[in-house]
Amino acid sequence: MNFLHLKYFLMVAEELNITRAAERLYISQQSLSNHISNMERELDVKLFTRSPKLSLTYAGDMLVQTATQILDLYAQYTVKVGDTNRQYQGVLRVGISHTCGLALLPRILPHFRKEFPMVEFSLYEGNSNQLEGELSHGRVDLIICFQPIMLEGIKSVLLTEQRLVMVVPKSFMDQRFGIHADENRLQFAQRADISAFQQMPFVLIKRGNRTRNIVDQYFSRYYFRPQLILETENTVTTLAMAQSGMGITICPELFLRAMPVPPANGEGVDLFPLTDLSTAGRLVAGFRVDRYLSPFGERFIALARDAI
Repeated sequence: MNFLHLKYFLMVAEELNITRAAERLYISQQSLSNHISNMERELDVKLFTRSPKLSLTYAGDMLVQTATQILDLYAQYTVKVGDTNRQYQGVLRVGISHTCGLALLPRILPHFRKEFPMVEFSLYEGNSNQLEGELSHGRVDLIICFQPIMLEGIKSVLLTEQRLVMVVPKSFMDQRFGIHADENRLQFAQRADISAFQQMPFVLIKRGNRTRNIVDQYFSRYYFRPQLILETENTVTTLAMAQSGMGITICPELFLRAMPVPPANGEGVDLFPLTDLSTAGRLVAGFRVDRYLSPFGERFIALARDAI
């Protein structure tokens, strides 16, 4: 049994479907089935039950944990050896939210690739809870997210402090304030007054997201109940909805970089900051102190800080 067998086994264990696993591995179903059968003969155990559908046996479930640890330790070893030889070869696995990735990665990766052409970059996208899960299990080397990171043994490097911004369709201001709209735009550009937007539709990220938690606490503090017409997993969607005039959204200032190009008939939006101290967020890079972080991982964090 070798590292390739373990890699193939973990892919089948993840998909629980030989066809999909073979497609992801770019090998034939028959070849993949043979690899699994050979492993079962070598270990003298059944790793999967094959009816009524593919599932892990107890021995297979134990091997998932062991194989993950073996491949992870090997990956750490190869990175250390590459660093020792100053070849900087290996893999950097980064976890980041979809919107944060859109805002930051185009500014980071070109520089990173130029400095470390031999390093493979692997990306995992998810919400804060998912990112922490990947970091906890060693499936990513570092994550970029908003504090707090709800894990022990994590070192956080501050990238930037962010305030939240209300993204308001211009038509809403015209409708709400009429001839005084521009006067109120100037006022709200310094500090948004949430009470002015009572009874107006809002489009927000779904509950459970760290930014949404801050927004909900802000609403509660000011006894504000938004007229919520849409919740989504994707901040880019909320920004697009605001641009289309569908509703108001709230997001970190950094995420405005990911705002889609407005349609030709778009009416535009106004941007009003929330200046309440409770809405300030700290964007950090986090990594486990009990795991080796390569020099190119440290450099990625530095590039992220520079990009912001």
